[in-house]
Amino acid sequence: MNKKITFWISVILFTVVVGIIFFKGDEQERTFFSPELKNIKADLVLYGVRYRRDARDRASQWLVRARLARFYEKKKEVEFEDVHITFQPGKKNPISVKADIGKYQIKNGVVSVSGKVKVTGVRDYVLETELLFYYPDKSVLEAPGDVRLVGGDGNELIGKNMVYSFKEHKLLLYFPRAIIKEEDIQA
Repeated sequence: MNKKITFWISVILFTVVVGIIFFKGDEQERTFFSPELKNIKADLVLYGVRYRRDARDRASQWLVRARLARFYEKKKEVEFEDVHITFQPGKKNPISVKADIGKYQIKNGVVSVSGKVKVTGVRDYVLETELLFYYPDKSVLEAPGDVRLVGGDGNELIGKNMVYSFKEHKLLLYFPRAIIKEEDIQA
């Protein structure tokens, strides 16, 4: 008789434990989504985004990868978090942009990124800035404010207000200051 009671007590305890785990997990899942949806101001939120912008009869203009994207229908705007954009993917020298935040204005196609912006593929430099704009009608990148360009040899150009033309592969930097490594000066 003791074996039967022990067996049933074990079955009941097992069922209670499984039920608690099951319902606790279900409750956690509901609390994760329910409050979040009430606070969302965007019309659509996507996690783990990969988006390719194509133009009619032309190769892909840019490719976006982001941890999070928020679509706002009325504003015709998309916001990205932890964003990585590749301009001119598939071409010989694509431009790669990484930043904390990105914004795409659907009406005019302007892309802006901010927060620890790092750009590769602008000539032979790595560009660092806090704010960068892409204007599709001119095929131009523009960085208003402080800009740091680091060459492959470690030499740097520091300035304000950089403009880079995709079509002409020309770079314009205002108020430049060069920082040249000591080895280059002695050579």
